[in-house]
Amino acid sequence: MTAHLRARLAGLVLPAMLLSACSGYYGTSEEAPLPGERKSVMLLDERIVVDPRVAGVAVTLPAPRQNNAWAQAGGNATHAMQHLDLGDSVGEVWRAGIGTGSSSSARLLSAPVVAERRVFTIDAEGSVSAFAAADGDLAWRITPEGLEDSDRLPGGGLAYSSGRIFIGTGSGVVASLDAGTGAELWRRSLLAPIRTPPAVSEGLLLFTTSDNQLIALDPLTGGVLWQHAGLFEQAAILGGAPAAIDGPLVVATYSSGEVFALSASDGQEIWSDAVLRPRRTLAIGAINDITGAPVIDDEDVIIAGNGGELVAFDRTSGARRFDVNLTSRNSPWVAGDFVYLLTDRNEVVCLLRTGGRVRWVSPLERLVDPDNPVSKRIFWAGPVLAGDRLILAGSTAEAVTVSPYNGEILGRIDLPGPVSVTPVVADDSLYILTDDGTLLAYR
Repeated sequence: MTAHLRARLAGLVLPAMLLSACSGYYGTSEEAPLPGERKSVMLLDERIVVDPRVAGVAVTLPAPRQNNAWAQAGGNATHAMQHLDLGDSVGEVWRAGIGTGSSSSARLLSAPVVAERRVFTIDAEGSVSAFAAADGDLAWRITPEGLEDSDRLPGGGLAYSSGRIFIGTGSGVVASLDAGTGAELWRRSLLAPIRTPPAVSEGLLLFTTSDNQLIALDPLTGGVLWQHAGLFEQAAILGGAPAAIDGPLVVATYSSGEVFALSASDGQEIWSDAVLRPRRTLAIGAINDITGAPVIDDEDVIIAGNGGELVAFDRTSGARRFDVNLTSRNSPWVAGDFVYLLTDRNEVVCLLRTGGRVRWVSPLERLVDPDNPVSKRIFWAGPVLAGDRLILAGSTAEAVTVSPYNGEILGRIDLPGPVSVTPVVADDSLYILTDDGTLLAYR
């Protein structure tokens, strides 16, 4: 661990130690308070506002491009998908059940992956299914022996590479399946529950465990190549962020808020930092987890965390290009010179990659009953940029589209149930997985 990272993590501990040394609570006399206005030093996140210096900057995006696959969480190994192709007006073309949906004892945490003209899913009990992308017909479904344990922890997911499906489970078992038939090719127990979907690229398969270990496997054999460990963290948000891979660089994040740049060949540390700031008071804000996937694009590594920061790092040195005080449990979406992000306040934010200045803010609904402050909270997943619109889906059983240019709400799509995982786009099609295990295809 670098001195810089130790200093940032220590900054979280020292304020608590200082507060614990204060007197005046139990049985001790207090001096008269000083006169003057009092302002809290432990505020919640301040509201995000447009930076007037960039209010007139025109948002320009790369042209939409066709992507034949959404092979893993975040779309590809770098999680930088830019601007995807999708028709102006889409409608549902098929739906299918993937198996067991979310319940009080199990959760759907993994979005579908798309490859070889098929859509692959893993349900809340570990069953893996392959559907024809054209019409939703079931090609195969399998629950690998030993993965149906109802006591396993929620977590894991799946990814595709070179004709194989790779799965990780909350029981700590990882496996490789033939994408054409579902036949098991190899399996391995990692002895700790898998938190995140796998990341895979060119001879490297990565899993992150619940005890903050990153384990690199050979995709062909399942043999261990190297391991890396972060600080152990007692509290974490359900799910987690897969590592990002770009050639010789791996970027790993942990539930402690730590970020490590590693050598893909041997796991050696190149630089490290932490995406967090010691100033939040909400209980969820005390968890420094990073659940949104890191993005590697050109010379930038862009990461958002629940610890209260969005940070862009120089990929080579780890130097901070910018950091912005906002909190998110979602992945940033990078397109050209702009970054889009859904905050914990349900605000969709557009920022410039140069300096991280806010170009526009578009608030989405936060409460089922906005007039009742204790009403049930609304959660959104996304965004995905496709066909000149940002797409998000939410717990209110609807998807919403937002203009990437000015934040205007463009439209809504009614869904058959709530959604907790990010929509995916591949081959001019939009796929949404509802919490009850219904897979929907739109084109």
